[in-house]
Amino acid sequence: MTLREWYGKRELLVTGVTSDVGRALLEKLLRSFPDAIVYVVLRSRHGFSKDDRIKQIFVSPRFERLRQTDPGAINRVKPLEGNLQYDGLGMSKEDKDQLSKVSVAFHAAGPHDAMFEYCLELPRLETLAAVSSLFRHKGQINETLQNERVPDGPIALVRMPLVGPALREPMPGFVDVFKGPTAFMASAGLALGESGFQAEIIPIDLTVNTLIAVAWERATAKDMQGPVVYNAVSIGCTWNELTKKGSRGNRKFTYPTFGFRGMTSSPILHWILVVLFEWLPSLLSDTILGLCGAKKRLLREHERVRNALRSLESISSRPWSAERNRVYLLQQRLVEEDQDAFPVATEIDIESYVLCTAAAAKKHCVDETNVWLVKIFRLLFLLVAAAVLFSSLFFCYRHHSPNGDHIVGL
Repeated sequence: MTLREWYGKRELLVTGVTSDVGRALLEKLLRSFPDAIVYVVLRSRHGFSKDDRIKQIFVSPRFERLRQTDPGAINRVKPLEGNLQYDGLGMSKEDKDQLSKVSVAFHAAGPHDAMFEYCLELPRLETLAAVSSLFRHKGQINETLQNERVPDGPIALVRMPLVGPALREPMPGFVDVFKGPTAFMASAGLALGESGFQAEIIPIDLTVNTLIAVAWERATAKDMQGPVVYNAVSIGCTWNELTKKGSRGNRKFTYPTFGFRGMTSSPILHWILVVLFEWLPSLLSDTILGLCGAKKRLLREHERVRNALRSLESISSRPWSAERNRVYLLQQRLVEEDQDAFPVATEIDIESYVLCTAAAAKKHCVDETNVWLVKIFRLLFLLVAAAVLFSSLFFCYRHHSPNGDHIVGL
């Protein structure tokens, strides 16, 4: 049975829908399986009920394509009040009763233990696919459990690299949360790490595809018993290649920050370049804006980029060796139609991917006011630097001239 046929009219359970992966997973499930019912567990927060939070998710740019093709898709989402840190997910008996027909569960964020324990008690559960981090492990990362607490059952544990911008869906390069991979690919600043190591990044739509396909395989493959581990596939290039391929995107969609782009392995050089060419120009720009009575904004943007790039350092500073046989075999097992709709291991045009990411980051993550402010201040700083250099040369020439009153050629 093909993946699309198998999902059909199933009732699904998804946790972590407020996370990046959870939102993307919810959108893909609703768009790909128009007869499926999706239960989501989340809690009321900051004065917003569970229903309010689902509505907020649906009006986000990520769901624009779904809203156009299936405006009533929100009616197939059944929000349940709960908390992943509590036994039984903190749900009421009435809400638990609604899950009696759930056959597939996805755990997209948060602690695993309570989710595993609860889902294994669902009477019709066929499979549970859960997200884990590839970077919790050291040395050779095999496709076996490695000090992970996973109970016996139809569980597929999917270890993910850093989740980056979308490759194709809902649109190429799409990003709605500014994190480390986006900051690096958009050439927003200088990162610290070994540029020759593999960039352990996976597009968020491939992340979602992997979860959906893995759940299908774990439930339908007759040769699988107990928990199964998959190491998701990364984009297949080095950090240095990302920098080089991103040069075109940086020229066309320049991120509104000062300084150098790329990656260096020297902490001292990194600190010097960041302070002199990122922090200091941002501080001077904000000082000028403040004196003019305008809002200070560029130092805040600098700090935002620094926080994003800092999250890469523990990943980009060492190599990662992971076995990924199961995902490649899974790609081959899918029929051609499902391979196109749910690719889990595909060849990526890195230059195109980075270009689309730079364009999407500028559209969804950048204040346009910052763009023209940085352009103005860059020009201003260049003019000041040129004036200082010219004045210095002029002074030196006069000072060393045999007769300072006769300067030829000026």
